[in-house]
Amino acid sequence: MKNSIITSILALILCCSSYAVKAETLKRNPINYTIILDLSDRVLNNNQLAYDLEQIKVMFAKFKQKAKQNLIITSKDRFIIKIIPQKYSPLNVDYYENALQLRLDQISIKDKNNRLNQLETQLPTILQKLKQEALYGKKDSDYAGVDLWAFISDNKDHLTSLNYDNTVIIMTDGYLDFENNDHVLRNENQFTSTKFINSLTKQNWKKDATEKNYGIIPIQIKVDATWIISGIKSKNTNDLMQISKLKFFWNKWIRESTNSNPKFINYSTKSQILSELNSIMN
Repeated sequence: MKNSIITSILALILCCSSYAVKAETLKRNPINYTIILDLSDRVLNNNQLAYDLEQIKVMFAKFKQKAKQNLIITSKDRFIIKIIPQKYSPLNVDYYENALQLRLDQISIKDKNNRLNQLETQLPTILQKLKQEALYGKKDSDYAGVDLWAFISDNKDHLTSLNYDNTVIIMTDGYLDFENNDHVLRNENQFTSTKFINSLTKQNWKKDATEKNYGIIPIQIKVDATWIISGIKSKNTNDLMQISKLKFFWNKWIRESTNSNPKFINYSTKSQILSELNSIMN
C-alpha cells in the first residue's frame, strides 16, 4: 500500500512537470528570423553563394524545429528573406522574397503544417535557382552595388517585431560602398559608407578612430534582436588589418543602433561556418 502511494505521488509529480514544460513552451515568444542578402559583386567570391545558401538552409531547419516546439497550430513564428535592391539587376527580388518567406501568424490553423512542410521541400530548388540567377555577371563592374545603410534605414521598423524573439542575420562582405558615392551622408566623422577606413592607415588606427569618433551613422532600431554579421571579407590585400577594421566599425554601428553587440561568422570552410552558426543559434 505504501509503495502504491509513493508510486502515485511520483506519477503525479512527473505529470505536473510535463504540464509545466508545455505551459512554458506556450508562454515562449514566437520567433522572427530575418535574413538580409547582399547579392552585389561579392557573389563572385569562391563558394560565396554556396556558403550563404547553406546557412539559409540551416536557419530554416532551426526555424522548423522551433515552430514545432511552439505547437504548430498556434505558432506565430516568422521566417523572412530580404534581398537588398541593386540597380540594373535582372533578379526578380519580389519573387524570391515571396517564395522564401513563411509568416505562420498569417496562415490559417489548418494550413500551417502543410505550408511549413511545403517550403522545406521546395527550399533547395528555390535556392539553387537563386544561385544561378544571382550570378548574372562575370566581373565586379557588372554589379552596381547595394546601399546597405539605406536599406536598413528604410526598413528599420520591419526587420524586427515587437513581442518576438528576433534574429537578424546580414550576409555581406562588410563594405558599404557603391558605384557612385555622391549620395553618401556625413555627420562629422560618421558616414553612410565605409570609405573612411581607407584613411585610417596608422598602426594605432583604433585609437584614432575612438578619439575622433569615426564610424557609420547609427540607425535607431527600437526592437531588440540578436544581430549576426556573416561573411566579412577584405577587398584590400595590402591592408592586413582590413577585416579587423570592418568588424570594429560594424560592432560600433550595430551597438549604437540597437544597444547590442553583434555576433560575427567568419568565412573559411563550410563546416566552420555552419559550426559557428549552430553555436550562435543554440
